[in-house]
Amino acid sequence: MMSMCFWRNSHYWSSRPCLIKQSDSGVVIRVASFQQVNWVGFNFCKYHAEAIRIFKSLPASARFFYEMKLNSHAAFKVWCIDGKYFENLIDQLKNYPDISIEFIISSLKQVDEIFQSLNLTFYERSGQC
Repeated sequence: MMSMCFWRNSHYWSSRPCLIKQSDSGVVIRVASFQQVNWVGFNFCKYHAEAIRIFKSLPASARFFYEMKLNSHAAFKVWCIDGKYFENLIDQLKNYPDISIEFIISSLKQVDEIFQSLNLTFYERSGQC
């Protein structure tokens, strides 16, 4: 997930046709499935207090926060949840008009089962849009 979300020239597939402009005042949450363990990761482009409350309302055993500090100015942060809470959490996030959800995958050949029911169209991304 870090390779898709963090590095500018990453190659991946996205449910959004084009990158969000940095001047956009909303919050983009990138969502990726960790298929092998049935967990889902959520990477925020910036902090959103109400969304964090939704994650913290899940049972402690069904969520965790991961942060990797790359240097004194940059860190990769992701909230991870048990896949069984995915649909409910997505429905709650959709209630906030300032949140946009972007589903990401590394390959069209591997669209995770958890995303298939959403009938998403994925667009290739490599570098800037």
